[in-house]
Amino acid sequence: MERAAAFPRDIASLPGLFEFADGFMDQANLGEALRYPVSFALEELFTNMVKYNPAGGGEIQVRLSLGESEVGVVLVDPDAPPFDITTDAPTVDVDRPLEERSPGGLGLHLVKRMMDRVEYEHSGRTGTIRLFKRVG
Repeated sequence: MERAAAFPRDIASLPGLFEFADGFMDQANLGEALRYPVSFALEELFTNMVKYNPAGGGEIQVRLSLGESEVGVVLVDPDAPPFDITTDAPTVDVDRPLEERSPGGLGLHLVKRMMDRVEYEHSGRTGTIRLFKRVG
């Protein structure tokens, strides 16, 4: 099962993104244990694409899929500079007190912790992030 959509590069697109994701998760009969990390990851990554690449061209493409053993989440930014979330995101030391931490990176840290696998690819000016969460 797979659903795909494209959303304008605008924070105002979030309600439509959530509606799209909820529709997929309802159709796939995904429980709360899968809904929360998928929704969180979508919001965090979409928001980062909008915030850190506001002048990017084209809509952000989103594809959700359900296989036998995992849910797949793919976000494609068609006009993006390279930024590998697996290696370029700031390191977050969650054991340090808040007042001693540098700002930034916590959302991506949480996405990487919540998902079972994170992949990144950049080709030309297109950035693609693939996330996978095991079912069951």
